[in-house]
Amino acid sequence: MSVVSDRHTVVPFVSGKSQALNEQRLAKIGYKTTAKQAAKFPSVCVSVPVITDDQIADSGEALIPHVRTLLAAAQDGIIRSLYESSDGTLRTVSDAEISVNACIAFLEAEATGGRLTTDAINQWFDSQVSENLIVPMAEKLGFSELNDAQMDTVNKHIKAYRAVIASLASGVTMLQPVQIRGCRFAISLAASDDTEIGKKLVARLDVMSAPKPVAELLELA
Repeated sequence: MSVVSDRHTVVPFVSGKSQALNEQRLAKIGYKTTAKQAAKFPSVCVSVPVITDDQIADSGEALIPHVRTLLAAAQDGIIRSLYESSDGTLRTVSDAEISVNACIAFLEAEATGGRLTTDAINQWFDSQVSENLIVPMAEKLGFSELNDAQMDTVNKHIKAYRAVIASLASGVTMLQPVQIRGCRFAISLAASDDTEIGKKLVARLDVMSAPKPVAELLELA
């Protein structure tokens, strides 16, 4: 599609076959045929250079208004989620809930394309973490040799861990520092650290742990 030229060839898009060239990305322009209307054009794609961090930095000032629009849309999405999750009873929204960090977390969750779901996290937790959390949890509860009753208690606490971690599927979830530390510990026990879900969960926690602006920390009215 393009190697050294500054012109990049537009070609038909073939699902599962069309690929970007090395160190480029594949831009896809898709059209679908529906029951009521045929596709307007054939779907196409083109391999184009990735926009670099330096290029973004060089245009930072010009991008600010567009970034502000993006963040405003993210805030709207957060407020909608909060309103709907409250069954229409939401009356206030805090600065922390619509901060830049919260917007970043929301946008990251949106960018997963639905892959980071509650069900997916629960399945990952059950297969990667749950069993490895039994001993640390028993020790934390002061249990040495587990009987049936103690095992039930341990399992209840593990399920609580799973519920908190699964809540990270939502872009509006904000955890307390002690919860973040607990989640990091549980994730670190995963049988394999080479999983997309584990990496995305850590990224969500990193966003929550990022330093807050001074004004936000002071909670100015």
